Amino acid sequence: MRGVQVKQARGLVPCRLTALWPGRSAGLVNAEPLNSARWAANKAGAFHEAWFVAASEPKAGHGLWLRYGVDLKAGKPAGALWASWFDRDSPARTFALGDGGEPAAIGRGEAVHLGNAWLGSAACSGAVEAGGHAIGWRLSFGGGADPEQAVPLWLSPIARLRGSGYVLPHPATTVSGAVEVDGRIAELHQVSAMQGHLWGRSRWPGWAWARCSAFAEEPDASIDLLDAQGPAGVRFPMFTFRFRGSVHRFAELPWMPLTSSRPTPPAWHFSAQDARLAIDGAVRAELDQMVQVQYPEPERPMLHCTHTAIASMEVRVRSRAFPGAPWRPEATLSATSGSSLEFCGPEWDRRVNRMLLSARSVAS
Repeated sequence: MRGVQVKQARGLVPCRLTALWPGRSAGLVNAEPLNSARWAANKAGAFHEAWFVAASEPKAGHGLWLRYGVDLKAGKPAGALWASWFDRDSPARTFALGDGGEPAAIGRGEAVHLGNAWLGSAACSGAVEAGGHAIGWRLSFGGGADPEQAVPLWLSPIARLRGSGYVLPHPATTVSGAVEVDGRIAELHQVSAMQGHLWGRSRWPGWAWARCSAFAEEPDASIDLLDAQGPAGVRFPMFTFRFRGSVHRFAELPWMPLTSSRPTPPAWHFSAQDARLAIDGAVRAELDQMVQVQYPEPERPMLHCTHTAIASMEVRVRSRAFPGAPWRPEATLSATSGSSLEFCGPEWDRRVNRMLLSARSVAS
């Protein structure tokens, strides 16, 4: 198999991952419909769409955030490929790289293509070089939780009016393969990960997002946390917790009003409950282990996003026999350097100095 190549200012840069392509896992859930592109159906106006992968390796203290994006302005598409690497023990090796894609190079078939980079239901591949750094990857998705619609039923009409959507083709899975960072190869074997897909005519004014499927005490447990800011500053906490064979969707009615969300970067405290289960916990990050990127917004101030894939999370779980019965402790779950955490809004976080390094700005 030939290596991945990405066109940069000084020519074609090969990625030395050819011999490390992993085999595809048997029994993989078909997530292709959830990854189907929506941007091509948008004939006019602004539109954004992104496919992303987040992976965390708690033992090594490594994290990865990949983003394949398409933005439309006046119906004309432009691609953007981002790759971020996080290193707990060597913060100087934490950085985010970005590169664009010509409109003709954006694929619309069974897989998402941005030039030579691609993402499908079973695997993803790509490479980015900018600012003296380079990241290349070839990864396959393993098994895990079934694909999910992340938007709760009661919020779906609002999402449709906004022309937006958010789905999780791989809510809690693993990735295997290799990542090359500045010439050094890190082999990944069944590393905790997720893959999501979102789109819309405009982004929410702000949000906090976190996820984890690397709990030391319960390897099969996983959690997704989203706190989105809607019109008039109203916030919508949307939490999903997968635990011991059950999926608890705290964002659905009547449970959503019982959730509590207090994002205060670089930490976030949360709690939720349904008829039989309750959770409360916190996720925290170190500022020198975060990167900061920007999302330009038509007719609105730019959004600033801080992100890490090596945050730490703790979740306390309580259960009860039936509604109204006393709560009893069930488990305490922890993941040191095993979580993703993101905050986004109109304000630039001056404490986070690791900005997106752009190949376009280097080339110009």
